[in-house]
Amino acid sequence: MNDQREPEQDERDLPVKWRLSPPAAWRFCPECGHTLTDHEWDGRPRRYCPRCGFVYWQRPTPAAAVIVREDAAPRVLLVRRRYPPEEGGLTFPGGGVEMGESVAEAARREVAEETGLVVSLDAQLGIWSTPSTETLIVFFAGHPVGGELRPGSDALEAFFCPMDAVPRLVFNVHQAAWELYRRAYALL
Repeated sequence: MNDQREPEQDERDLPVKWRLSPPAAWRFCPECGHTLTDHEWDGRPRRYCPRCGFVYWQRPTPAAAVIVREDAAPRVLLVRRRYPPEEGGLTFPGGGVEMGESVAEAARREVAEETGLVVSLDAQLGIWSTPSTETLIVFFAGHPVGGELRPGSDALEAFFCPMDAVPRLVFNVHQAAWELYRRAYALL
């Protein structure tokens, strides 16, 4: 028997492109295949199918991130991004919420995927929206309870940084969450 399957590749070696799909990029109806048109709906321009009535109700993408504090030092967990956007930039571990999981489950999963650590969530810090990237991100505070620190498939590096030495983070919402965290925990 001739097995024609491709050999498995480490996902770190696979090319990755990430981008948003703005409404203008939707050309054809996902329901019937007809060409979509622009139509004003509820006071906003929407992509609309005149054949079947499909309306593309654009919604923000939910995401979660965690400021993981290690009390012994004290230090916080940072990740250097492997992929765009902002490849090589520093952030807190986090990412998109998958279908079938809660925001808290997504937060714990993303920390594990990006850093190898298992965390307990202590508090929800806040919710930020980023209209430019159409993301709604929930930040949590947490602490490690297990696992072994190592960069995951989408991280170049994962490390604990002294809290008084955290550099400027690549995403403004991560920086805003960090500043709130520092004020809330009197770390100024």
